[in-house]
Amino acid sequence: MLSQAKKFTFIFFIVSIIPAIAFSQNRQNKYYNPFRFSVSGLTKFVMEPNDHPTDKYLFDQGIGAIGELIFTIDQKAKYEISFEAGFMSTLSSSDNSTSDKYLIPVALNLNYYFFDETFSPFLGIGFGFENFNNSNKYVLKPVIGISNEKLKAFARFGIGKTIGSSLEIGIGYSFKERPCGCFPQTR
Repeated sequence: MLSQAKKFTFIFFIVSIIPAIAFSQNRQNKYYNPFRFSVSGLTKFVMEPNDHPTDKYLFDQGIGAIGELIFTIDQKAKYEISFEAGFMSTLSSSDNSTSDKYLIPVALNLNYYFFDETFSPFLGIGFGFENFNNSNKYVLKPVIGISNEKLKAFARFGIGKTIGSSLEIGIGYSFKERPCGCFPQTR
């Protein structure tokens, strides 16, 4: 297990390296801006029963929002890397839950867009941790979705060694359109 300081150092390194990559790219294209910000609303469904309450999620469903800082890696607009963090409120149908508990997801994602068009399906993978009930659990999240100018809809499957599986469904809004690779790239 990594210590808390090493986790924050790793996240700080990733967040600080992205701008360095952006400024080292070809700057001949004045229309190309690789950064954008997105906000998504999502719901999370726990897919496995709570047989072992100390290791599994102690809720049935979560609902919340995430913010995502997105960086388009290549100038053909096929690959994106993003850093996301959010807040989810959890709901439980069991009678033993008496207090509200919250889930704080943090993840680093990599997405691949199939087309450089206004409408494009995408695939991706994310790795992060979720803080629930003052304990961090690591999660791998494969994602599939569709994107249209500033909107996207996605579904992702959360896979965790100690927490089990979950399904997240969300709709996101980006404050800027996804950059396209349609402009000439000359040096």
